[in-house]
Amino acid sequence: MRQDPDVILVGEIRDMETAEIAIQSALTGHLVFSTLHTNDAASAVTRLTDMGIEPFLVTSSVIGIMAQRLLRVICDNCREEYTPDEESLLNIGITPEMTAGKKFYRGKGCPACLNTRYRGRIGVFELMLMDDSIKNLILKTSDANAIKNMAVKKGMITLRHDGAQKVFDGITTIEEVFRVTQ
Repeated sequence: MRQDPDVILVGEIRDMETAEIAIQSALTGHLVFSTLHTNDAASAVTRLTDMGIEPFLVTSSVIGIMAQRLLRVICDNCREEYTPDEESLLNIGITPEMTAGKKFYRGKGCPACLNTRYRGRIGVFELMLMDDSIKNLILKTSDANAIKNMAVKKGMITLRHDGAQKVFDGITTIEEVFRVTQ
């Protein structure tokens, strides 16, 4: 802080002291990036308030929160088309109407992927931008489900929805999206 940086990277926020430093830095005009272990973007607000950060400080200092996970990618060498069951599709939010004209893939297992059916990884992301309606909700409650629902109404794409899109694109499997985003 004494060197007057414009951007600060805080490795991980694990306790109130680190959270306070990050919040105060953000409030004084610094762009602060950090990590926080939560299940999704909305849960980061709950995590910060559970650490003792006042909701008005969260709403005043946070611009956006991104959640990310890694999904395994279907092996290109043994990829095959198949028809998934309806229950599996519903588990990740895909309705039968959404599947019209879509192809689904999975790996069979081969020497290239060591019979794991997957080779490589790709990210799924969820970005919650703090607008006035989300800030007002945070001031009323730190309930992650309510915050997430409001963010989705405002257009946030959830981790599961991003994963479902990667299933539609033939990149990963329904089971992998469900495993990572449950």
